Amino acid sequence: MMLLAVGLSVGAFVLVPTSYQSTTTVSLLSSPAATDAATPGENNDNPFLNFNGSLVATADFLGRSLQSTGAQAELLGMGVTEDFEVGLAEGAQGPFLTFTVTGTDQANLLASTATIARYAEAKLTEIQAENGVKSQDMVRMTEIIPPQKPEPQLKDKLKVVIAAGGGTTALALLLTFVVESLARSRRRRQDLATAAAAPAAEGSASVPGRPAPAPHPQQPPNLVRDDRAAQSKPAVVNNGIEGRGHTGGSDETVILRLPPGKGPAPRPESTAWKSSSPGASSTTYRSAERSHPRGQNVDRLNGS
Repeated sequence: MMLLAVGLSVGAFVLVPTSYQSTTTVSLLSSPAATDAATPGENNDNPFLNFNGSLVATADFLGRSLQSTGAQAELLGMGVTEDFEVGLAEGAQGPFLTFTVTGTDQANLLASTATIARYAEAKLTEIQAENGVKSQDMVRMTEIIPPQKPEPQLKDKLKVVIAAGGGTTALALLLTFVVESLARSRRRRQDLATAAAAPAAEGSASVPGRPAPAPHPQQPPNLVRDDRAAQSKPAVVNNGIEGRGHTGGSDETVILRLPPGKGPAPRPESTAWKSSSPGASSTTYRSAERSHPRGQNVDRLNGS
């Protein structure tokens, strides 16, 4: 795409014709009668000494007339095929008109510029004659700057070149992001399909790009809850010792049943508790030797 952008830019620069521009400037002059009135004296008929404000208005009137549809049709019949503009000279302080002609044929451009200048002079005389102006009172025209050598105008050509190259470059960048996004999406779907089809390893299949599932947290042992659960189980007797739960385990509840008069005396404020039923001939003690696997006494919770 980048090579195509460069190729289109070069092609546009070569194929698009270069536009040229030629200009000429004319000035309106006072009529002989107005010149004699403004500059009295013998042999003092210099029109360049009398540039009054009325000539500027006449120049503007002539310029608008030359850009009418009828005038353009007449110029086309005279061989002027290029585009042209007529207006007051930039920064002018007098009745100065500038003709700007634009075209691609340099030789014909010079001829068209000269033709427009001659047509403007003839048009000025025709307008005054149609309005009954006498010859000694007619405004005249003289050439200040003759038709200039056509100069190349690369602005319009560069616009086409920039549009071709810049547009193709922008399209190339856009396609790069689109293709990359589609490729990533396709690879992701392939990885997911491969992970789903592969046998589970160690109980679960690992999906590329995803972390392994975290193990479920195990709750810490609840000694009171385990003790109650153990008491709800049926009692077992092991070597004359009655207990509930798993015998020999760390969560074992042991109940000693000794004959009367034997065994240690009960403690008044101990963890041993006395449970005597009416008519019973024995005392039941709760063992205080039940220890947690970590070395803690499970009967002494929260400092009790």
